[in-house]
Amino acid sequence: MSLKKTLLVTCLLAVSGSAMAATTADLMVTGKIVPAGCNVTIGNGAPLDLGDINVSSLNQDAPTSLVVPSIPFNITCTGPVALSTGWIDNRASNGVYPSPAPTRFSMGKDSADTPIGHLWIQHGSGESVQVTGNGSEVVANVIFSTDGGINWANSTYGQASQNHINSYAPVGEVTPAAYTTYTGTFKLKPQIAPANTLDLSSALTLDASATMEVTYL
Repeated sequence: MSLKKTLLVTCLLAVSGSAMAATTADLMVTGKIVPAGCNVTIGNGAPLDLGDINVSSLNQDAPTSLVVPSIPFNITCTGPVALSTGWIDNRASNGVYPSPAPTRFSMGKDSADTPIGHLWIQHGSGESVQVTGNGSEVVANVIFSTDGGINWANSTYGQASQNHINSYAPVGEVTPAAYTTYTGTFKLKPQIAPANTLDLSSALTLDASATMEVTYL
């Protein structure tokens, strides 16, 4: 999984453009000192193998939803830090069924380049994430922002998305709070396209890959 750390130092040197020699110059320095470092783990680090799925178990003219176990995640920081999580679909070029959407992640494609289905990733709503490091708090709400963290709202399902970010707040609040540990589970909801839309002349390989990026706020 990818941990995105931000440390920016920019130096701008402004010099007069007149014919006379400059007697002053401005040096501007901007930057951010992050308060803590974090480690991220999802499951045991190995791919989740859904095993063999018999064609006969697929719906012919309707999508088939697969039931898979939840996967634990943990973010452990060296001190309390407010953070957000965003997602990238590493297989986006393979397409999704029924149509592209920020919350749908690719499941691969068949030999005719038809998308096999899509994957939803959710990590709960309400008091669904266990936390430490902010007083006596033990659980936090999942919240989301569609404008890069300017405005926040409660997240109904804790839905992972490629165009919004999630964060965590005290129960009943919608402002990201700083915690030392974040522990919860990702609920995966794969869905396979109708069998009559797929080339089933050979085995299909489900191939989903998504990266969660953690950014310090």
